[in-house]
Amino acid sequence: MHDGKPLITHQIEKLSEFKYPIFLVANTSEQVQNYIHDVDISKITAFIIDDYGIIENKNIRSPLIGLYTAFKELYHLNYQFAFIISCDNPFLNIDVINFMMKQFAFNDACMPIWDNNYVEPLFAIYKIAPFLKRAQENLSNKCFKLSKLLDQAKMKIKYVSIENEIKLLDDKLESFINLNEEADLSNFNHIKRIK
Repeated sequence: MHDGKPLITHQIEKLSEFKYPIFLVANTSEQVQNYIHDVDISKITAFIIDDYGIIENKNIRSPLIGLYTAFKELYHLNYQFAFIISCDNPFLNIDVINFMMKQFAFNDACMPIWDNNYVEPLFAIYKIAPFLKRAQENLSNKCFKLSKLLDQAKMKIKYVSIENEIKLLDDKLESFINLNEEADLSNFNHIKRIK
C-alpha cells in the first residue's frame, strides 16, 4: 500500500467508491494548498477551513473545531448527515462503513464502541443539525473535549460493538489503526510483511 502518497490519499480513494461528496476539513489555507498538491482534487467536492470565529483563543487545536466547522458548512449546504473520519486512519473498510450506514437509520449518530466503553467519535455518522448545535454550545462554553460532544446529549446514538460486530467485517480491525505520518505507514506495512 505504500506508494509515497500522503495518508489522506488512501482514504480518498476508498471513500470515492461510495460516489458521495467528499469534503476535506483543513486547519489553514496553507494546509489546503498542501492537499491540492498531494491529492487527486477531482475526487474532492470542496475544502473547508476551520472556523475559529466562535472561540477567543485562536491557538487552540481540537478535533471539535473541525467537527463544528464541517457540521456548520454542511448544514448550510442542506446536508442531513455526514460520515466523519479522521485523516490518520488510512485503512478504511468499505464493508464496515456500509454496515454503519445501515445501523444509522432512525438515530442521530452511529459510532463504534470498544468493550472498554471507549468510543470512536472520529469514525462515525452524525445527523448534522443536532450535533452542530451541540458543538456550537460546547465551543461557546470553552469545552473543547471531543468526548463532551456526546455527554448529556439528548440524542439517540447507536453504538456498534467493535469486537462483536465490526470485527466480523474487519477481522484485524485495521479500520481503527491510527497512523500520523507516511513513515508510520511504511513501518506498518513492513510489520505486516514480516507476519
